[in-house]
Amino acid sequence: MTSDPQSGASESPFLWTRGVAARETLRYLDRSRIDVEPLLAKAELSRDQLSHGGVGVSVASQCRFLELAAIVTGDSLLGLHVAAEMDLRDIGLLFYLTASSPTVADAFEYLAQYVGTMNEAVVVESSRGKAETVVKVHHTLALDEPRRQFSEFSAVEVIRALARETNRELVPSRITFAHARNSQLKEIHRVLRCPIEFMQATDSWVFPESVMQPQGASQRRGAGSSGRRAARHERALIHPAPRSGRDELQPNP
Repeated sequence: MTSDPQSGASESPFLWTRGVAARETLRYLDRSRIDVEPLLAKAELSRDQLSHGGVGVSVASQCRFLELAAIVTGDSLLGLHVAAEMDLRDIGLLFYLTASSPTVADAFEYLAQYVGTMNEAVVVESSRGKAETVVKVHHTLALDEPRRQFSEFSAVEVIRALARETNRELVPSRITFAHARNSQLKEIHRVLRCPIEFMQATDSWVFPESVMQPQGASQRRGAGSSGRRAARHERALIHPAPRSGRDELQPNP
């Protein structure tokens, strides 16, 4: 059963985002030779908006565009696949924040401080304990638009950026999503490589304390093999497991 979001992006309070997810989805669809103009019109976006990185777009429109693109492509994991293929330098501020952070813990602190400059509807809270660090993503606006594709895009985007800049395997202890999912569970576990829970109170990414610490001398000596494993995982992300037929897109709650 497919879910086709109806017009209503303009009915929500107009909050801005830099539109990275929408921009990368547009590029992904263009590479697939899919006619995007009808989707852009339904989402109240334009190609010109998404072609200029400094131009903000509506948060609701971005979420809507990703959901429509998932329906047209028949890929219920579109957001995840777009984030797996994108050039990380196109993330912009997030990429440079991770690049300038001495540890993963510092990167999350920077992310919590500056995420508002990238998306006015998102607040990131990072809480570090003795055994693990929990990063919670709070959505400040109750949208009529589903956020499933955007939430999964964001998880892969952040994990890839941190893994690339630290040159190490970065596997969360677990991930939670607020949205529901009852299809393609094997594939999402293959990409994120950790336990995942859906229909939870909030989106969150949980990391063990071991990845928060700077690498010691012995770890640095093993960084080459760790980096090679991370690179192999990058290649696996970019070449997802083949899907049989068109995915069934389930309605979002």
